[in-house]
Amino acid sequence: MTALATHAMPPDRAVARQSLLYIFRERTVALLAALFVVLVMVSAYLGWSATSTVNSIYNDAVVWLTAQGQPVPPNPVHDISPLSLMRNMSIYVSLIGALAAIVIGYQLIAADRKSGVVPLIGARPLERGEYLRGKIAALMAANGALMGVAAVIATATFLILPQVSLSAAGWGKLFLFFGLAYGYMVMFGLVALGMAARSRSESVGLLVPVTVWLTVTFILPSLTGNIHPTAAINPISALAPPPDTTFFHWSGWLIGPFSVAESFKWLAAGLLDYLPATAVSRSMVPPLPDFLLALILAAAFAVRSVGVMDFTRGDYDV
Repeated sequence: MTALATHAMPPDRAVARQSLLYIFRERTVALLAALFVVLVMVSAYLGWSATSTVNSIYNDAVVWLTAQGQPVPPNPVHDISPLSLMRNMSIYVSLIGALAAIVIGYQLIAADRKSGVVPLIGARPLERGEYLRGKIAALMAANGALMGVAAVIATATFLILPQVSLSAAGWGKLFLFFGLAYGYMVMFGLVALGMAARSRSESVGLLVPVTVWLTVTFILPSLTGNIHPTAAINPISALAPPPDTTFFHWSGWLIGPFSVAESFKWLAAGLLDYLPATAVSRSMVPPLPDFLLALILAAAFAVRSVGVMDFTRGDYDV
């Protein structure tokens, strides 16, 4: 790690720089990042296409109704929030975005362990906290780059759509959504980073965070809200009210706090203006505190895991 030898650069920044250079060359990360960007573009296109189609039909209807001397109803495009056009983005973040963050977080630590440089790092005058700060900074920067691209695409979509316009409050809610999505991705990245540092097995280090992701994304929503796995990838179906039974009343209240994906989708729906007016969270912990608590616990897990990481050993046991 030649970057650590750069005296003009603080150690944590050198670690972050070296880690980012590696991450940007990693093919798996590049593939997932490219897929995420493509899906964001698809989401923007779907929103643009739906709006343009409805607006075109409305314009044709206006011509016909005017010729018939009949009253012209308001444009239905104006009856829905423009932000809801981006509702599919919440699904892409919870699926591909979170998975990309897991791979990034895992590789940030696993790359050092597999290459055998961990003992060399431990032998240098580098504080464990500096190593940790560098890795977390790299994780946040890599995820920030992905979310920045998504924000640019969404912003461009609204700027080139003549049929819709966002108010100042709408722009604020849009960028709050991207802040929420960024935190969701970083949360899974922190879990993966912590497992890569704590696990003795390379496969377990990646398998555990992926299992956590699958559990909160597909399994827990089916227990708390009777949400079928295929419905979990639909932003509207994922918010459908659960059956009015004793089981789902209690499961939603007790298991709901662990279903972070539901909290994220609930908050995203509120920010993108497609949350049903009658929707009520049944969890004992409201979505926002639940999400923030999960993020704090993920950060604490990553800090603790790197704190107990053995810097005298290099590779994994298996």
